[in-house]
Amino acid sequence: MERFTVSGGNRLYGAVRINAAKNSVLPLISASILSEGKTYIKNCPKISDVFVMTEIIKSIGGKAFFDGDTLVLDASTVCDWKLPEELTKRIRASFFTVGALLSRFEKAGVYSPGGCNIGKRPIDIHISALKTLGVSVSESDYISFKVNRRDGGKVTLKFPSVGATENVILASVRRKGEVRIVNCAREPEIVDLQEYLNLLGYKVNGAGTDEIVIEGVEKPSARDVEFTPSPDRIEAGTFLLAGAMCGGEIEFRREYLKNSLNITKILGNNACKIIGKNDKIYIIRFTGRTKAFGKVVTGPYPEFVTDMQPQLAACACVADGVTVIEEKVFPERFAYVSELKKTGADIEVFGNACVIVGKKNIGGAVMSAGDLRGGAALLLAGLAAEGRSVICGVSHIDRGYERIDEKLRALGADIVRAEI
Repeated sequence: MERFTVSGGNRLYGAVRINAAKNSVLPLISASILSEGKTYIKNCPKISDVFVMTEIIKSIGGKAFFDGDTLVLDASTVCDWKLPEELTKRIRASFFTVGALLSRFEKAGVYSPGGCNIGKRPIDIHISALKTLGVSVSESDYISFKVNRRDGGKVTLKFPSVGATENVILASVRRKGEVRIVNCAREPEIVDLQEYLNLLGYKVNGAGTDEIVIEGVEKPSARDVEFTPSPDRIEAGTFLLAGAMCGGEIEFRREYLKNSLNITKILGNNACKIIGKNDKIYIIRFTGRTKAFGKVVTGPYPEFVTDMQPQLAACACVADGVTVIEEKVFPERFAYVSELKKTGADIEVFGNACVIVGKKNIGGAVMSAGDLRGGAALLLAGLAAEGRSVICGVSHIDRGYERIDEKLRALGADIVRAEI
């Protein structure tokens, strides 16, 4: 096991490189099962979740390896539709393979997926949607799926779930007819999936809106595909908030921030200045103590993204004033709060909301990460705190951020990774 030791108080200066979005890459790895050629995913983050997903592809007969920062996938040799228990229980994104396996083999078998401890994350929306498409489901700890009919249809999601939208798209691309998904997720990651599938020769339209139409293509022509997913808006937002908490000046390429509008709007009206450079780069100059954020409510895109909720809470702990964050996606996503309070932060949870009274200073503490984004929030608190902090459970943070300690150190942070 590893930990971060952070001596807080350093301002952050320099440029940061943002990887391709984790939440795009993981479903793209699943979607590669539907390719008849090789897939080259550019700027792919070398994070533990990606490594687990590539092991899943290899476990069912495919090939996967890194060539520099490009992930190379060859699923043409995939020969099994049952996923291994030891891998699927490690990562929730393993469930995204169901739709692709159903399109390819008309069968799929998975164990209940694992992932972050952020409260209940039911898969009932996925299962209900697949049943609408004529898929029979046998549920226990091991879940088996079988396609009983391959015609088109209409699927109305009761909530615009990103994962369910992706699974239905993948389960529909080879059907004999048209499938319409209503009340679907609109996230940029859905647009990435659509663009990739269309490069393969499938016909998906409407991503980015609340209705997607898939025209079935029985089998696309064999082709190799290069694809660069959108930059990771969660990683970019995390670095933006690090700058807001610590002060300094950070350079981002313009495309890194294009899907981070909620964060840039909040901070653009706050104690920072956004400056364009050569029409390609933004310089974010943090000019003073951040003001409190008022009330922020998480929700489906384009509302405030739940994966930035813990990091925003950490920033609010050192902001001037009171911030209220209401969590409408994962109402129990506040396990990190008890750890954050060890810094002396004034933060309390009330049902599905937390109230934060910002302090000018918080203190270093020993904290333990219990999930990915909560762990990032603890790391941000350590960067801004007076004195030394120790963040345990680094493996959770590594699930979503490639070499975050090295990137922060390059900006001037005093952070060391070490074995416990």
